[in-house]
Amino acid sequence: MAAVTGLITIKSFTYRGVAGEEFSSAYHFKGPPPADSASWSQLATDVWTCESKIYGPDVHLVRAYGYNDDAENAQHVWSNDYTAGGTGPGIPGSRLLANNMAGDQAACVWWRTARYNSRGKPIYLRKYIHAGVIVPPDGLNVTYDTELTNFAGSAAGTGIQSVHGGLRSRSHDESVQAAGVIPWVTTRTLKRRGKRPLPG
Repeated sequence: MAAVTGLITIKSFTYRGVAGEEFSSAYHFKGPPPADSASWSQLATDVWTCESKIYGPDVHLVRAYGYNDDAENAQHVWSNDYTAGGTGPGIPGSRLLANNMAGDQAACVWWRTARYNSRGKPIYLRKYIHAGVIVPPDGLNVTYDTELTNFAGSAAGTGIQSVHGGLRSRSHDESVQAAGVIPWVTTRTLKRRGKRPLPG
């Protein structure tokens, strides 16, 4: 077990006609774990500042969880509810383009690391982004593709690589060599999950 900064953001949207379907994105960062609640809150705000630009107002940030070690089953050490105690929808995304993806469709953003697997292939970090914008039948809208590319990069305020020292994996302090977006729609099946338990 080693100290690593991990953050999970939970978003919600309407799926198959039912509001409140949740999906999550997990990030690990090179910077050390925040030392207090205010610092964790700032980290979550920095991440949502980047994420909000790739989600429209039909997607809401509802919760976030912070982790300070690399154990696979680590308990969170910080959390925040953005729904005003369950009475509100959360914080909406700010993307202008309207979502026209089906719920289980997703775009894929990738980061190529300096590591290689046992077959000599590069190891990638990937994030699957729901509620995107497509050009039927299976391409990404050009403007949306640009927004995802900006998200993948290191520009402050838009690029997730600008946050807290940049991305890494849970188990390795990665060196990211390149980043990009797969230009085609893929699928990422949604599964209803219960709320994460409080720390013990």
